[in-house]
Amino acid sequence: MLRYLTLVGAASAAVAPFLPGGAARSDTVDWPVIGLAVGVIAVAALGFARHRAARTAAVLAGVAAFGLVLRLLLPDLGAGLTGPRLPVLAVGAAAVALGVGASGGWRVRPVGVVAAVVAVAASVLAPVAVDAAVVDSETRDERGFAPPAVAQRLTGRQWAWQPPADVTALVAAGHGVVVGLGGGTVVALDGADGDEQWRYTRSGAFVDNLVASKDGKAVVTTFRSSLDTRSQLLVVLDADTGAVRFDRVIPSVLAEVEALTPGTAVLAVRDRDVITGYDLVTGDEKWRWTPPEGCAVPYTRAVGGRTTVLTVVECPDAVRLLALDEATGAQRWQHEVPLDRDDRRRVDVHLAGTPDGALVSARITSTRAKPGAITLALFDAETGAVEYRPEPRWVVRADRGPAVLLEVQDGARATEVHVVDAATGTTRPLDAAVCPDRSADATTATTYVRKCADDGRETTVVVQPLDGSPATSVPVRMDGSGVLLKSFLVAAPGAVVVARGAFGGTPAPVVGLVGRE
Repeated sequence: MLRYLTLVGAASAAVAPFLPGGAARSDTVDWPVIGLAVGVIAVAALGFARHRAARTAAVLAGVAAFGLVLRLLLPDLGAGLTGPRLPVLAVGAAAVALGVGASGGWRVRPVGVVAAVVAVAASVLAPVAVDAAVVDSETRDERGFAPPAVAQRLTGRQWAWQPPADVTALVAAGHGVVVGLGGGTVVALDGADGDEQWRYTRSGAFVDNLVASKDGKAVVTTFRSSLDTRSQLLVVLDADTGAVRFDRVIPSVLAEVEALTPGTAVLAVRDRDVITGYDLVTGDEKWRWTPPEGCAVPYTRAVGGRTTVLTVVECPDAVRLLALDEATGAQRWQHEVPLDRDDRRRVDVHLAGTPDGALVSARITSTRAKPGAITLALFDAETGAVEYRPEPRWVVRADRGPAVLLEVQDGARATEVHVVDAATGTTRPLDAAVCPDRSADATTATTYVRKCADDGRETTVVVQPLDGSPATSVPVRMDGSGVLLKSFLVAAPGAVVVARGAFGGTPAPVVGLVGRE
């Protein structure tokens, strides 16, 4: 009477491999899902045999197939990374297992019809139900006014927000900061008072990456599974409202090597030698760039300008820093370092850009570089103009904020610190000794901010104007416990925000030092 259920289950299994995949499997050829689908269909066929032994074997094989599908499904489900393939295949496997065990003939009976209808409905609704089960989103209405200016001069007022789990990431975006937490949660806090604005959670996942667009209007985050890290789920959120703009499954390596570069209008994703530009609002592919024939992209992450994407191409005769227009992918400008003959000696390239996308620092190291070539410089990311040429002894730190730092380092410590004035091409010394145990730092247009001594209960934030005026120290209470993994400090709209990334124990609060322009 339930043979119709067996047929519905077999049909669901046959359709499943052609649906979009989950994060733990390939988006092209998904051999585990294909193999299990073929197995489920074979079990369904075996279930129509006349011999009791064959029918018994079909029941046992159906239960085993259902168990294997659940083994693939549950880790993805717990991480919130499941696509529609596995839920549909799970419904099909369950229907076949039940149908071959309970069917007794082709006679139409109400229970058989109801079971078949339920199986069809379950196959259709399973992907939606799975996503609803793991996603918890609290959005807010769009604000019709611009965020406050990035904090420059501190007012002395502080706010504190107690996270429910360990802090894993912190970026300035929207009207304040966005915080990544253990347990797969992303929370936006208002910079002026620390009030929670919106929240997005994928239960059981881990926030792996958190990057803001150049204009602070979008947040790109990736979620990974604790059991299978071959792929991750990329989700782009509106920084003001928390609404999901789009999501897609990507290989984990792209998140691990920081191959995701959000600009102002485009998310650039580098996969080996190919850079693809996706619309930051819709996720649609806008362009795809590959290096010229005979050239390759050395190992370095792409850097975003305000309206450009910067990458490096290594050719037999030269290394070229290229700026691609983020709207079209067309080359806007290039800087060339000519090379001597190709003898396969290594070329090392390091790129770093300011968070606002104004400047990019490039260091190209090669014994093949011809004399006179500019191998270390600060460039205007929009035009390619050389803004400053540091001496080789300096370590250039361009990713701390709009002001670029030059350092002489002794291990993890900076023994000498200067700030670059890109407008005049000059530098100014800052006090390195005031914070010898720096654990995090950031620059604004007028100040250099450092997170210094941290004893687990209290930390010290040191603020020094970029004009060389004496630094001031601000004590910040951050009670917490656990193993300290990382420190966070960002200059955000409304406040300088400091946080502690730890493992185990009680999470320390996220603290905002309220400032004004």
